[in-house]
Amino acid sequence: MSTGPDVAARPLGPGRPRRRVNPPAVVVLTLVWVLLWDEVSLFIVLTGALLAVGVGLVFPLPPIDLHGRFRPVQGARLLVRLLVDAFRASVDVVALAFRFGTTPRSSIVRVQLRSRSDLYLTQTAELVSLVPGTIVLEVHRATSTLYLHVLGATDDEAIETAVAAVLAAEARVLRTFGSAAEVAALDAGRPQPDPHVDGEAA
Repeated sequence: MSTGPDVAARPLGPGRPRRRVNPPAVVVLTLVWVLLWDEVSLFIVLTGALLAVGVGLVFPLPPIDLHGRFRPVQGARLLVRLLVDAFRASVDVVALAFRFGTTPRSSIVRVQLRSRSDLYLTQTAELVSLVPGTIVLEVHRATSTLYLHVLGATDDEAIETAVAAVLAAEARVLRTFGSAAEVAALDAGRPQPDPHVDGEAA
């Protein structure tokens, strides 16, 4: 079982999130409510909106720790690399499925990410999960750690390859959405700044 760079545990953020209405969340939840009823009427839309507001006030979401900026060129590279990785992994999974006489084996791999941002942790986990053959089993937020089920990883070399792929995905996320300080730390191989402490700006 292999890991990436060591990251000290971080605090779980400030106190309780503020109880206020999030308009995009209200719209999405209302749309889900309407879809569940499979018909559109003023009553259903209004009840869905009221329920969405109630859910937002009773179960408020923590604020998103967005302190970087989106870079379109890096975003395009991230998307292209995701498509390439998904295609290659699909071919590998199909080849493994048609390899008769052998039972596919897998490993549970622990990967320590460099960033300490909840947003980047989530984005990296989503990118990894979109690639066939790899499933995120658990996310440990306090230490920015992902636990993965990796199909076909039966030796140290395959496990190290899986760890490197996750860290590369995290690097693409940082280059796409990170602040200037985070990208500079990534390029220099330094530890990532802690957004909960340093308050780095884009």
